[in-house]
Amino acid sequence: MSSDDLPINREARFRSRDLLFFWKFVRPLWLVGLGSLLLTTLSTALSSLLPLSVKLLIDFIILKRPVRDIGTFLSLRHLGFLSDPLIQLASSLNLMGLSIIVVGLLIGIIGVFEKLTTLRFQQEITYNLQTSLFGHVLRFPLSIIKQKQVGYLMSRVSDDVSMMQYLFSSLVPQMATSILYALFGCLVLFTLDRMVGIALMLLLPAMLAINFLFARKLQAVSYSEMERHAEVSQEMHEVISGAEVLKAFTAEKKAVEKVSGKLRKLFSTRRSSALLESASGSLTQLVKLALMLELVVLCIHRIEAGAMTIGDFTTVMAYVVYLSGRLAGISSIVISFPPVFVSMGRLKEMFDTLPEYEDESEKKRGVRPAVFRGELEYTDVSFSYRPDKPLLESVSFRIEKGQTLIITGESGSGKTTLVNLLLKFHHPQAGTILLDGIDIREIDTVWLREQIGVVSQDVFLFNDTVENNIRYGKPGARREEVVEAARQAHIHEHIETLPQGYRTMVGERGVLFSLGQRQRISIARAFLKNPAILILDEPSSSLDMENEKKLGDSLAELTRNRTTLIISHRMNMVDGFGGSMLEL
Repeated sequence: MSSDDLPINREARFRSRDLLFFWKFVRPLWLVGLGSLLLTTLSTALSSLLPLSVKLLIDFIILKRPVRDIGTFLSLRHLGFLSDPLIQLASSLNLMGLSIIVVGLLIGIIGVFEKLTTLRFQQEITYNLQTSLFGHVLRFPLSIIKQKQVGYLMSRVSDDVSMMQYLFSSLVPQMATSILYALFGCLVLFTLDRMVGIALMLLLPAMLAINFLFARKLQAVSYSEMERHAEVSQEMHEVISGAEVLKAFTAEKKAVEKVSGKLRKLFSTRRSSALLESASGSLTQLVKLALMLELVVLCIHRIEAGAMTIGDFTTVMAYVVYLSGRLAGISSIVISFPPVFVSMGRLKEMFDTLPEYEDESEKKRGVRPAVFRGELEYTDVSFSYRPDKPLLESVSFRIEKGQTLIITGESGSGKTTLVNLLLKFHHPQAGTILLDGIDIREIDTVWLREQIGVVSQDVFLFNDTVENNIRYGKPGARREEVVEAARQAHIHEHIETLPQGYRTMVGERGVLFSLGQRQRISIARAFLKNPAILILDEPSSSLDMENEKKLGDSLAELTRNRTTLIISHRMNMVDGFGGSMLEL
């Protein structure tokens, strides 16, 4: 799938073979999952035996039937090895009560270990999936991230992964427990009375068919619901990010109306989903009631024929109540799977979108030159965002190591796009870009960006400390290196006046700093990175004349012996740099 397009404008379709893709997240934890399943099986088997105590209590304790009937009953069913312990158990009410308490205690202890094992299983799978997906999204081409917007993509990452967490934390354990309960319960019923067991099995498909019918309709509704939820998240993120503009133009009411319209569509879809689930539940309850009535009538006829005791009848009814709840649970779980399948399909299409570069762990790298000089050459480079509107046409230039190129032109002429091609944010539609004689398409993207420092007019600061924001230029830098970079960018004195100095939090997107201060922190990052190639995109656009003059000498020092691309409208800022000029 192309890395230039995210295929999320079509309905995500989950196919059974897609399960193989998600196996790679489960595989490292298969032993934990197997342990959880074994504990669940043991706990369920013990729980399934408890209703049998009703038969022993009524037939042999209350009605005083001969305990030797237990041996006859078991021998006819090839279970004679259980005769002696059960005869002793049926002979004493106290012993039976104590046995029930012991079994209940054992079930509780096993249940604790089962829950802890299951919790670890689902949390680790969720961790593996979410970190892998988040890293994959961060490696999406910049065009996709800008096209779909942050709010939409983050909704996809969080909501769809949450559905997978729900799958492993609730649906899978509930389904496994309910199926095991149903299997053990049906086995006991067949042992007690074969006719009752057969009647139960004949009605079971009807209950499941109802839910499968509704599940197919619910899957389409679930996709619409998730897409509309992502659109609401996108709209809210955009509105909150642009709060300053909204307030300046008193456009809050218009923004609320826009968001509320999308919320109405979302709630309408949710009502359709709730209606389908409600209809499915009502029909399931109706089938469950019919099942109970049929079995009661059948048991009465069996008692009249002498083929069933009162204890058998009471035990059968206990199992029927017990099993009907479990079977209804299986039916409701079936209805819960369509939204999960939709999320799995959506996650699969996210992973199918090719990233800019492979993850380091995949060991698929491009060229990493052993010696890097920094010679740059554009040859007949053309690029456009729209086929009918060319932006760059046959641009050619060459810069030797340590030289400077000043790029000028009107707004929208493609100056920033020209340097973004060097960073591989986009690829030329025609022509080549050579770095030390190597086509940058063949150069490892991570390595390439490590060699380039950028000072942009649109500075982004993370909601972290000042020190850590500067350290983005060189993640492993020592404190002394950070301080020296700040001095070179003429921001050190201001940082020292902050309440906690370099450990002061800058606020979301750096709101606690002026535009000029944020610009100088960006310049400090470049000083700290010490790159071979430097890109200055309107580096002084937010500085006053006094601060611009201060930075002139620092930037001159920063560009020394480096291949430098400078984008600027303010020619007085670049007059001292020398170098050639390119006008777009």
